[in-house]
Amino acid sequence: MIKLLLKIPTGILSVLLTLAILYLCLAPQPIGGGGLFDFPGADKIMHFAMFFALSAAYLFDCAKAALPRQLRQWQVVAIAVAVILLGGLIEILQQLMGLGRSMDLLDFVADAIGVVCATGVMKASLLGRLSNTKDC
Repeated sequence: MIKLLLKIPTGILSVLLTLAILYLCLAPQPIGGGGLFDFPGADKIMHFAMFFALSAAYLFDCAKAALPRQLRQWQVVAIAVAVILLGGLIEILQQLMGLGRSMDLLDFVADAIGVVCATGVMKASLLGRLSNTKDC
């Protein structure tokens, strides 16, 4: 799986996920009502999942760009902080844009928890192994 992801041009995954998340979070009703995600707290789970994936993508892309070196601790923290700030900015934009969306502190908390969890998982499982991958 890692070798397959290494073949994708650096940055593409992060950019595509960022654009998808911006659309999903800022469009008036990007998915519509009802369906699979129609239960209490579903939006919090989606926020967690989106920002988990986004953080993982940014960390992966930055680690890939740094090869053959590993990311330094301050770089990992900077990426996590930047993605958390993006979550906060999205919540503020939802309020300011007047498109039927509203700012929700708990959405931001779910975003931040997703970022922290992704950072921990990536640091524990993938980032060290990525620097040991031979076919870069």
